[in-house]
Amino acid sequence: MTPTSTPTLTPTPPFARKAALAAALLLSQQTASALAQAALEEVIVTAQKRAQSAQDVPVALTAVNAEAIEAMGLQEFSDVTRLSPSLTMSSGNNKQQTSIRIRGIGTNVYSIAVEPSVAVIIDNVSQVQPGQALSNLVDVERIEVLRGPQSTLFGKNASAGLVSVVTKNPASEFEGSLELVVTDDDQQRTVGTLSGPVGGSAGYRVMAYYDDRDGYLDNLTTGTTLNGGLSRGGRGKFLWDITDRLTATAIINYSEDTVDCCGINWYQLDPTARVLGFVPADPAPGIKPGPDNRKIRQDNPSYGHSEDIAGSLQLAYSLGEFSLTSITALDRWDFTNTEDVDFSDVDVAGALTGGALHGGIDSLSDVEMSFFSQELRLDSPLYDDFDYMLGLYYAKADTDRSFERTVLVADWAAEAGTESMAAFGQGNWRFSDKTSLSLGLRYNYEEISVDFYDAPTDARYQGDDTDGVWLGKLSLQHFLNEDTMLFASYSRGYKGQAYDVSTGFNQDKADNPVAAENANAYELGIKTTLFDQRLQFNAVAFYTEYDDYQAQNTQINEDGAVELDISNVGVLETQGIEVDAVGLLGQNFMLRAGFAWIDATVKEYPNAQCYSGQTVAQGCVEIAPGASVQDLAGADLANSPDYKLTLSGEYTLPLGSLPFDGFANVSYRWQDEVNFNLNQDPQTAYDSYDVLDLSVGIVEREREAYRVTLFVNNLLDDGYVQSLANLGNLYGGKQAIGQVLSRDSQRYAGVRVKFNF
Repeated sequence: MTPTSTPTLTPTPPFARKAALAAALLLSQQTASALAQAALEEVIVTAQKRAQSAQDVPVALTAVNAEAIEAMGLQEFSDVTRLSPSLTMSSGNNKQQTSIRIRGIGTNVYSIAVEPSVAVIIDNVSQVQPGQALSNLVDVERIEVLRGPQSTLFGKNASAGLVSVVTKNPASEFEGSLELVVTDDDQQRTVGTLSGPVGGSAGYRVMAYYDDRDGYLDNLTTGTTLNGGLSRGGRGKFLWDITDRLTATAIINYSEDTVDCCGINWYQLDPTARVLGFVPADPAPGIKPGPDNRKIRQDNPSYGHSEDIAGSLQLAYSLGEFSLTSITALDRWDFTNTEDVDFSDVDVAGALTGGALHGGIDSLSDVEMSFFSQELRLDSPLYDDFDYMLGLYYAKADTDRSFERTVLVADWAAEAGTESMAAFGQGNWRFSDKTSLSLGLRYNYEEISVDFYDAPTDARYQGDDTDGVWLGKLSLQHFLNEDTMLFASYSRGYKGQAYDVSTGFNQDKADNPVAAENANAYELGIKTTLFDQRLQFNAVAFYTEYDDYQAQNTQINEDGAVELDISNVGVLETQGIEVDAVGLLGQNFMLRAGFAWIDATVKEYPNAQCYSGQTVAQGCVEIAPGASVQDLAGADLANSPDYKLTLSGEYTLPLGSLPFDGFANVSYRWQDEVNFNLNQDPQTAYDSYDVLDLSVGIVEREREAYRVTLFVNNLLDDGYVQSLANLGNLYGGKQAIGQVLSRDSQRYAGVRVKFNF
């Protein structure tokens, strides 16, 4: 695909070579059936809380169904970045420090009181903590990525967009499946499902999975590996038509995982660097820092254990031509993790105490979250001229966290509470058969509270606050014909104020929470279906301005301890063009392509933190003794590539003389250079990279009784990093850049076998 509606992209030679290879692999699979009549399957979405065709919704979105999810081999939440070029992710050294970004906007949170800017919704229920979202994509019917603020219909934690995951419903006839996955990096994964009717008015669907995978970082200190883990869980979904007017859907979900995660190893390290600048031992003997480094030294354990128990009940009642929907949800999520925070096996305590104590710097954190939500929604019938929806929403989340750190002592416990109430509605007026106007409004009221106890000082800090805000969206859509729709929209995004609950919390932070984040977003788009339903082409131009954007900075305090601080960036903007296309090149070959040009920059941030080692000549100005700042106006947002491309092809090869057909899938993605630090630290800048995945297999023709897939991820073994962190202040000001590597930063292969019965 050549993007013609965006500024010219001049690819680097490696990009050109690999893009050409991907295109060649895709196009070589075409057959003489290229002119055969075929049609793309319609994808139904709930982007406006009604079941609608994705091509009829005036929202910038990417949606894929179960068939595409299986064909692309999507197994983990991070795989969603392969679907939407506007979506990126970065990780810290535990799942709570994972940031999901859309159009460059996201929040990498450490505080339990700050919700992410990109909402994750699973079966109509919001996930409160970012670590909850990183679950297995098991038995999923559909994934929707909605780009831009979605606060009017989905609330305060969707100021940048949302990812909606919809699991499969009970089947009308008995069916089941068993899937087995084995890889050469020692993963064993099993997924089983059963579904069918109960009597004539009910149905069930149950799923269970087990996933065990070794790590891919070698810990030279212990002889073990890091970044592997064991996860298991299950889900039950029960649907009952109680009467001809009332239907109930109950979902019970359980998941548990234990991971040796997430090791930060060395990308760059000065050979003379020492922990705290003076601890004499070499922190990385036998390790050659670099992007291909898969070795690490840690003496303290690094692991995380999470357990999630959730349930929801959806009641749908028909009031004549109207429908009333109630969604009640409960969730309990616990997360415990310990980390080696000197990133070495050096005896820091021994050096500091003259041998009285021994060990490195490590931390232990326990998080317990409970959540309740209730949504009521009234939908009108689709009248000729108009329709509307009215809703009420209530949610209460209570999160407790305890934190301990050795050597550089920290010992605190905190409780953070959020209670939200909202009334919302949306009306659609059709002026003609071709033109309609939609207006949505939401009033959101929120109460937040914090109770923080610091054990070393026996100090207690408490605070509470409230906030109320009106939100809304206005959109106009016009159908040029039954296959082409134009739309323009304005929306108001919002993410509520929050407490920066972390080491160093004090009464001033309790009295002055981080201010709310607001956004004004404008979109202009086209959605069209061409060539007798064989090509879908969608394009969106957007501009969004954020006031008081909530950003997190990493800093090393005067004692050498890592601290994360959340503050408000004055003003920033993100603008660009997004293109999504799906085409059938014959009956047997489907091509998907996505391209995004995104310019996400800071407009006003006059008192930003300087990066480690920044000089006056580089813009770091002292404003008071021991306090220096820089002006970040014009700087790029962290982890926001200017360009990103996704490309995938699915090909089926009919084998008429055999009971099965062959298939192949090629998936390619490329993204531009980024800086992982908002403060523009040149040492955390990273160049562009690309990844090519390939899978081939066979599938039984009549009813897909079996499917066998051989796959290779990162076929060309091109390494890349998921994030970089400057740890220089912990190492006496010497160069010390840590990296987080994803699993597919190196090549791995496997086989996936699925039986359907």
